[in-house]
Amino acid sequence: MSCDTKEMAALGALEIIKGLDLRDGELVGIGTGSTVRAFLDVAHELLKGKRLMSSSNSTALELSGRGFDVIYYPSTSYVRLYVDGADEVVPATGDMIKGGGGALLGEKILAFASALNIFIVSEDKVVERLGSRSPVPIEVLPEALPFIMESLKAMGLKASPRTSAGKMGPVISDWRGVIVDVFTGPIGDPRRLNESLKSIPGVIETGLFVGLADYVVVGRRSCTYDVYRLRRVVKAPYL
Repeated sequence: MSCDTKEMAALGALEIIKGLDLRDGELVGIGTGSTVRAFLDVAHELLKGKRLMSSSNSTALELSGRGFDVIYYPSTSYVRLYVDGADEVVPATGDMIKGGGGALLGEKILAFASALNIFIVSEDKVVERLGSRSPVPIEVLPEALPFIMESLKAMGLKASPRTSAGKMGPVISDWRGVIVDVFTGPIGDPRRLNESLKSIPGVIETGLFVGLADYVVVGRRSCTYDVYRLRRVVKAPYL
């Protein structure tokens, strides 16, 4: 017997959240992607009466279509809970690559602002070292793109602005930045790479999520899920 791994990860997150005693009106952040949609399917009843803050326009439309009350930036500084997926994850450390959907800036803002972060993934997203399969997305100022591309090349990194079949030219995020995919290969020190990328003037944010996870839930084809409780490092000063 084989199960939907995204659904299993979503069910694991649901069990954690049931123990939080969420109250009506509390603010819950919601990430972007297909695993998040699986979470919304299983958590619909639990989320009724909550205010949901979206990490992207696509998620806002999804939530509105499901009848939820969607809150937009910058309505508040405190988020009780944030649930999102990932493109790659090392479960033992909680380090992740995110931003395959181009929403990395909104996702990182919510993860930073939330009191508790739960990241849910299917088992095919698990890697031993980040960068093994996915590039690291970064969001950059459009005007700084040529300079940033030269800087990345000087660092020995291959990179290209992300394109899409739906438009000509580079992909522009909901926050009007250009998405650039940086092909790193397996990363030895994600924290150091994150700092190096952000040190380039014009880089707004990176898709390296380091020290932001409280829980990582991995859904398995064997109809089970694994829960990793982590020591979170990065959070808003008021938390």
